[in-house]
Amino acid sequence: MALALATETTSTPIFSNWVERALPAYDSEGKPRFFEDDGETLIEGIYLDMPNDVYHALPALSSSKLKTFLVSPAHYYRSYLSAITRKRTNEQKNTLDAGTHSHTLILEPQGYYQTFSRDVVKSDFPDAYSSDVSIKEALKEYLESEANAEYEAQLAAYKKGDSTTQPKKKRVTVPSDINKVMDMLLTYEPSATFFRVLLEEHRNKQGAKGTRIYEGEEVVTYGGKIPVDAVVWEDAHRVAKTTRDHDEADAYFQYGLPEVAMIARCPRTGMMLKVKFDWLRFDDEAVDMKTTRSTNPVSFKHQIEDLHYDLQQEFYKYVASLLDVMINNFTFVATEYREADICQPFQLPERMVIKAKRTMVKALDEMKQCIDTQNWYGWSKEDCTFVFE
Repeated sequence: MALALATETTSTPIFSNWVERALPAYDSEGKPRFFEDDGETLIEGIYLDMPNDVYHALPALSSSKLKTFLVSPAHYYRSYLSAITRKRTNEQKNTLDAGTHSHTLILEPQGYYQTFSRDVVKSDFPDAYSSDVSIKEALKEYLESEANAEYEAQLAAYKKGDSTTQPKKKRVTVPSDINKVMDMLLTYEPSATFFRVLLEEHRNKQGAKGTRIYEGEEVVTYGGKIPVDAVVWEDAHRVAKTTRDHDEADAYFQYGLPEVAMIARCPRTGMMLKVKFDWLRFDDEAVDMKTTRSTNPVSFKHQIEDLHYDLQQEFYKYVASLLDVMINNFTFVATEYREADICQPFQLPERMVIKAKRTMVKALDEMKQCIDTQNWYGWSKEDCTFVFE
């Protein structure tokens, strides 16, 4: 597949100077500028330094919500309007964490190190007992060896006639209290180390244990910082380095500001819309950071279509235009890190842009109809039976 390279234009651009209209999300007294005094009615505008959990909670339509609606109105209803919740598993959270952390590292590195600290990982201490199970198994081996030696000595004495009582093998039991198990194991292995102890010592060196609210959830901190799994930490740093080492990708993340939020009312539907640009340049170019399994152009093109990145682009451009910010260039900077470390920026061809714009407008109109009728249908607006051809 041939890739079209971006070319320079000679015309004199006219910029929106959006940064002159942008406001800090909170005033000097900590009051949100994006809400009316009632704390519920949104105020249209461009806002800086809005926390992600606050942004996600804003009562407005986002591109993520619109993409869910594209699956079906019923999917949108289940995800955002119903009382049914299904929490992510830890495995899913870890999958997303590397991407989330790398975003922050690339866009706001100073804030990252003020918020997070690297946790130690078991591979940092290859000689330490890595789990409670391994600690208990090691102690059990020592106790069984000791019991067998005692039994053999008693049996030998019985056979020699030095004892009239025939010995029986003792049943070895390991205490359930892991701290007691570790203390007992140290009597056999005075130099033994335990990962659970080393982890706690490492965290305590960061500072006092406490809690804080991050992304709307209460998390444990040490020295005011949130410990991050070492694998996630190193993946995220590798993503950041790979991205910054790519000359063009690094150039995109210059001459602008990160995490620029916009709120505007859609004149077609009357709905409040919201976007949050990963990076918005002062020359009205937008950059969206994507961590991905593959930056292969063919594979990433399929990902754009499957995950509706094209719709996201046009939705962002549309909301920005409602605030008189005409995005003249939109770039996806994709970086993979699992099986290779590759960064590749992408821009969409005009045919995809036109198609995505039409899809977005149609989706907005259909969502307004669902809101008005309260008919959050699945694959058909009417109850019917599908007949396969």
